[in-house]
Amino acid sequence: MTTENAVLDITLPADEDLSNDQYRIVVLDASSARVRRPNAATEIPLGVLQNTPNAAGKAAAVRPIGCGGISKIQLGATLGIGVIAGMEYVSATDAGKAVAAVATQYPVGVLLEGGAEDELGSMLLTPLTVKA
Repeated sequence: MTTENAVLDITLPADEDLSNDQYRIVVLDASSARVRRPNAATEIPLGVLQNTPNAAGKAAAVRPIGCGGISKIQLGATLGIGVIAGMEYVSATDAGKAVAAVATQYPVGVLLEGGAEDELGSMLLTPLTVKA
C-alpha cells in the first residue's frame, strides 16, 4: 500500500504541460521560476509533483525535498525498500521517475515502499548523501 504524509506542499506555476507527470520529480527553472521536467539526471531536484497541471502557468503542487514528508513516487526501475533514490532522465517526455541514486546525482529521498518500473512507490523526502 503506497502511503503519503503531506508535511508541506508548495505551489508554483508550471512551465509546461505536466499532466502525465504526477508523482514524478520536478525541478525549478532558473530563468522562469516555474516548475518543469528535468533536462538531465544531474539537475537539482525541487520535489515531487502532487497534481496534474495541463498547461504552462497552471498551479503545480510540489512536495519539496528535505521537508520530511512522504510522497508517492513513480519508479523508473525495479527498486526495493531502503534504496536512496535519485532522478531519472531518459528523454524529454520520460523524466523525473525515481531510480537508485549514483554519486553524480542529488539524492531525493529513501524508499519506504518499492516496486517494479512504472509502479508507484512511497518515498521519505529527506536530505541524504550517496557514498561512492
